[in-house]
Amino acid sequence: MNESNQLTKDNPFWKFSLEFYGRDGVADACLTLQDQFGADVNILLYCCWVAFAHGEKLEQAELAEIMAVIEPWQTGVVQQLRQIRQDLKQNETINLGELSEDLRQAIKSCELDGEKIEQWVLYQSGQRELPDLATSNEIKSAEYGQLAELSMINYLGVVSGSLLENGESFIRTISQALKS
Repeated sequence: MNESNQLTKDNPFWKFSLEFYGRDGVADACLTLQDQFGADVNILLYCCWVAFAHGEKLEQAELAEIMAVIEPWQTGVVQQLRQIRQDLKQNETINLGELSEDLRQAIKSCELDGEKIEQWVLYQSGQRELPDLATSNEIKSAEYGQLAELSMINYLGVVSGSLLENGESFIRTISQALKS
């Protein structure tokens, strides 16, 4: 088994993210928060996973620590690969059809591997500090959404200094998906 597969095999956060990101409205809301507010989609998903799997919300101080660890990887690797992939898609000067698309897909695969590594680091950091409530009935599904929403509000507060009005509607879309 290659290392990339090992990172996902032993990572329930990655499995959660794949399923949750595919829910109605989640991807669009996450990408809008990324594009408009500079949010890291993986940290948004982590906020949701922590609420769902551990019944916890993340405070601004915790999120600032997480960002300090993740930010060099996110900006130096993941964002760079994303930018190259987007540039290739928009490049009209040199476009060799299928060859260009193959290169773009290879870079997209590298970007996904970068996301897997970031999520592995997030998952490992949470294992040492969070209680395991995944099999507990202590929290109702509506509470998961509320905890995730509070964590994401805290996160955007760290990212932008405050929660801008239209950001709240995207957070609500994501947290509502956690309740379903």
